[in-house]
Amino acid sequence: MSLAKTEMRDISLAFHVGAPNTDNGQLTWSLRKDAQPLLERGVMIRRPGTYMSALNQLLRKQDHEFVTEQEREALLAGLVKDQAVSRIILTNSSFLGVPGWMLSGGRLFRNAGRNTAGLRGLFPGNPCEFFLGLRNPATLIGPVFKSQSGRSWKQFSSDTDFLKLRWSEVVEDIQDRNPGCRITVWCNEETPVIWPSILGHVTGLGEGFRFSGELDITRGIISEAGYERLETYLASRPGLSEDQRERVRALFLSYFHDEEEIEEEIDLPGWSQALVDDMSEAYMADAELIRQMPGVTFLS
Repeated sequence: MSLAKTEMRDISLAFHVGAPNTDNGQLTWSLRKDAQPLLERGVMIRRPGTYMSALNQLLRKQDHEFVTEQEREALLAGLVKDQAVSRIILTNSSFLGVPGWMLSGGRLFRNAGRNTAGLRGLFPGNPCEFFLGLRNPATLIGPVFKSQSGRSWKQFSSDTDFLKLRWSEVVEDIQDRNPGCRITVWCNEETPVIWPSILGHVTGLGEGFRFSGELDITRGIISEAGYERLETYLASRPGLSEDQRERVRALFLSYFHDEEEIEEEIDLPGWSQALVDDMSEAYMADAELIRQMPGVTFLS
C-alpha cells in the first residue's frame, strides 16, 4: 500500500535540531512513553536510529546531484510505515552541524541555515517547522569540546571571540534559508519548568494533551523526596491548568533542586570567571533579542 500524493503532502515535518548537550535525546524518550496515544492523534515520533542513515544518504546525494521525486517519496513512506500520520517528529542535535565544528569560522553553527535548508529540501511539498533549544555558550562549549576527540582546543575554538557568539545569528540564518517555515525556540536553562509546553509545541497538540513524560527533565535535577512530593501533589490536583502546573514545578524546583546536578564546572584554557559572567550576560541579552524576532515562537 502506498500513500496517495495528497496525503503525503498533508504530512508536516517537525525538526528538533538541537542544540547539542541540551535535552540529550530526552525529547524522543519522553514522547515515546505516549507513542500510541500520539499516533492515534496522527503524531509520530521516530527514534533517530531508524531513519538517520537513509536521511543522511539522501542529504549527501542532494548536495551533489538531483534527488528524484520517487526517492523523496520513498524516504517519507519509509518514515510513515503505512500509518495514518499528519505529523512526524525528527530529532537530532547534529542537524545544525557537526558539534565538534560548532565554532568554525568564529561563529556558532555557521552552517545552520544551509543544513536546515538541506533538510527542508528533502520534503519540498510538506509543511516544515524547526525547534531549537538554546544553551548559554559559557556552559555549552566545554561539554561539546570534551565530547569530541578529533580536534585540539586550538583547532576547536578556532580563534573565536567568545563574547561575540550569538544564537540570534543562528536563528536568523535558519529563517533566511527556510522562508515560510516556523521556528520555535526556548532556553535550555528553563527546560525543567516548561518541558510540557515544549512537548506540546513539538507535537502540535498544545495544552490539550497531558504527557506521561512531563516531569522527565525535572526528575534529573530534583531530590528523590522532592520528586515524589511533586508527583503526588500534581496527581492529586488533575484540574490545574498548565500555567498553574508550571508554577508548581518552578516552586518545587526552587525548594528541592539538587545543587550538584545543576552546578557546572567550567575548566577551559584561558577562561576566567569574568569571561563566563560576561558571556552569560551577553547570552541573556541575545535571548531577549530572539524573543522579539518576528516569526519566532519563544517559549519561556
